[in-house]
Amino acid sequence: MRPFAHRSVEAIDALDPREAAPARNRVRLLAIGIFAVLLLLAGRAVQLAFSGDPLAEPRRNVAVAATPRADIVDRNGELLATTVRAYVLAAEPRNVWNAAETADALRNVFPGLDRETVIRRLSDTSRDMVWLRRGLTPNQRDEVQALGLGGIVFQDENRRVYPQGQLAAHTIGFTDVDLHPLSGVERGMDEQVRTAGAEGRSVRLSLDVRMQYALEEELDLAARRVGATGAAAIILDGRTGETYALASWPRFDPNQAGSANEAQRLDRVAGGVYELGSTIKPFTVAMALQEQVTTSGEVFDLNRPLNVGGRPITDEHPIEGAATLWSILAQSSNLGAAQLALRVGGARQRDYLDRLGLTRAARLELSRNGEPIAPNLTARRDIAGRGFGYALASSPVALAGAYTVFTNQGARVEPTLIARAPDAPVERTPVFSTDVTRQMLIYLRAVVTEGTGRAADVPGLLVAGKTGTAETRDATGAYTSDRNFSSFAGVFPANDPRYVIVLALDGAGADQAGGVVAAPAVARTLRRIAPMLGLRVEPQAQPR
Repeated sequence: MRPFAHRSVEAIDALDPREAAPARNRVRLLAIGIFAVLLLLAGRAVQLAFSGDPLAEPRRNVAVAATPRADIVDRNGELLATTVRAYVLAAEPRNVWNAAETADALRNVFPGLDRETVIRRLSDTSRDMVWLRRGLTPNQRDEVQALGLGGIVFQDENRRVYPQGQLAAHTIGFTDVDLHPLSGVERGMDEQVRTAGAEGRSVRLSLDVRMQYALEEELDLAARRVGATGAAAIILDGRTGETYALASWPRFDPNQAGSANEAQRLDRVAGGVYELGSTIKPFTVAMALQEQVTTSGEVFDLNRPLNVGGRPITDEHPIEGAATLWSILAQSSNLGAAQLALRVGGARQRDYLDRLGLTRAARLELSRNGEPIAPNLTARRDIAGRGFGYALASSPVALAGAYTVFTNQGARVEPTLIARAPDAPVERTPVFSTDVTRQMLIYLRAVVTEGTGRAADVPGLLVAGKTGTAETRDATGAYTSDRNFSSFAGVFPANDPRYVIVLALDGAGADQAGGVVAAPAVARTLRRIAPMLGLRVEPQAQPR
């Protein structure tokens, strides 16, 4: 037995016309209805293809939230970055009672909301859900809920927060609202941060927030005093390469990275490259000693200019009488450094610069390390210029890495932001002999006690180092005499060197040399951080 009797075509044709007409009409109406539904579905598909599925955003957020980002802490466990629960303010336009009144009510809680934009979104009933504001705190969510607005809903999301604010912002970096890393350690160590998050542990950096705070304060003070356009500084353990503090100026708050301009977000320590000036001279002297093209007892006549490539090299403040390697460094003689560089020669000079890490980008665990400008120029003038800090541009962190040779008996250590275990192996690249390094420390100590770096001296700490003052280039690439890159690079304590400090001010005035503006900032910083390193300094004499 069939539930429905089968009718043949002939049987249908034999029906009474009064019965056939309504049937045809019903078929036509059904066909029209189906066609209309298909048109609506096609139109919706086109709309989604061009405007995006409004439900796609929360789905992406769920996927991001499922991939945790670990907390980032300093070497002592102080929290630098964490992920907290936040909320997205959204609306279902079909359930909004009055778009204008709802917009006005929301703006009482969030004055920054654009009224016309909110009204337009709340009135868009073609969308199931619209997004109004992200990153709400629990208190803000409660304020909105208390308004009792129809159609207003919330979605959970994760938000990256930086509890230290501006402190170490360039180093830590930041993420976008979907927790995609954009800069700093967040991006440079993204895989480690995600892996640690999945395992429920934190990522521990070598930074020390106490030293970071002291360094940033003193760098900010120095930069503002001289009207600098930018500034950079770094402190590291020269034996392990661990970076204790790394500061770039001007500063910004990674919690509000979108409101900072490009100049504020620029990491000048690792990302910027500069002609480093006379802070390169110690390496030139060390090269000459290592290659035995000079001796510690040689006497130089630096009273006459050195003509190289048809142009003279002179000293702004000539050394009168007989000069030695000691006085070439203490008085920062371009002429003496140029003579030594020419004796070393271009090929050997390049080899030393390579091993010092000045001809390639540093390997700090950040999103970007600046590529040096280090063309392999062989002209005598370029070789001479590199001897006193020109014709070569590198980053302050690369310079700090090069100065680790004075803390490792002539071997270089790569700077790092990862906290090392006490027994962790450290890779060292031999550059100079122990004897040459020991001799250089005597010279570098003399720079601070009797030479251009006297303002960096901290009684009891035995600072050794070198000042640097390089003319900066203008927009055309030509050197300008009214703005300097003024710096100081050094190690301490000189009798058993372990720590490296580099501080530089970009855009300082013509009369603001490294010994005048960078060296005092170094002394102030070292006085503050010495106790944190277990080092004692003599009390500062009070002015009478």
